[in-house]
Amino acid sequence: MMKVRFTTVAQGELAEARKWLNRQQPGLGKQLNEEVRKVAGRIEKMPFLFSLEQADVRKCSLTRFRYNMRFVIRNDVVFIIAFSHQHRDPEYWIERID
Repeated sequence: MMKVRFTTVAQGELAEARKWLNRQQPGLGKQLNEEVRKVAGRIEKMPFLFSLEQADVRKCSLTRFRYNMRFVIRNDVVFIIAFSHQHRDPEYWIERID
């Protein structure tokens, strides 16, 4: 099983989403975290299940919340490089690929 790691930028994006959701409804950010943990667990077990979006970047959409996680696989580690709302510019993260 691979390990999932969030890049610093993706961690910041998740934190911003959590803050925004908590302003909409207290506790919603915690629920987002719970779903992110579940999705990260699925990615750890079956990272190649998720479709390639560009180059070697894969995309996983959350179910309850309208967010996507984009990730790359390097050796035995999955790096989450972007955590974004589904209505955000779909290519804003491209410069993060390396």
